[in-house]
Amino acid sequence: MTILFHMDKTNAQKEGEDHMNEEQSSNTSALVVGALIVVAVVGIAFYAMKGKTSPTAENTAEPVKPVVTTAPAPKVITKLSCDTQYYNPVVGFPKYYLSVEGGDVVGSTKVDCTMTVTAKNTKVAVENISSPLTAAPERGGSTFRCTTKGLELEKNVPTKVDVTLTNDLGQTASCTKTFLLP
Repeated sequence: MTILFHMDKTNAQKEGEDHMNEEQSSNTSALVVGALIVVAVVGIAFYAMKGKTSPTAENTAEPVKPVVTTAPAPKVITKLSCDTQYYNPVVGFPKYYLSVEGGDVVGSTKVDCTMTVTAKNTKVAVENISSPLTAAPERGGSTFRCTTKGLELEKNVPTKVDVTLTNDLGQTASCTKTFLLP
């Protein structure tokens, strides 16, 4: 009898193991099917998002026409003159470089610039600078630039800069600009 009981137990174990294998197989199948569904949903969503751009919209748009702009013609030089006055500050110090740029007729080789700086109705500095001329055939003459050495000037005070130009042909010109230095 002992043997039968042992056999019955062995058959019961085999049935239990078979039942567990069926449950594991069933669980594995469910996981595989679930994963396939998730991949399918993600693929469909990606395709739907990618398909949002319509090729017909691209075909119906008008082609971009290039815009042609022309640069303004350079100012023609007809006589000795100032074109622009400006300053360059020295960062962290109340020091400034004052400059004037301009043009002169062909035949002249240098320009002398006298810069008189006035603040609070008082003459603060007078600088004499000579500048060689650089040919500017597109403008019909030559150009120059005069720049002072670093000048110590007061900040936030209207500073007037009078410039007198004289070329080596004896022609003169002048210009004036007032700066509120930072």
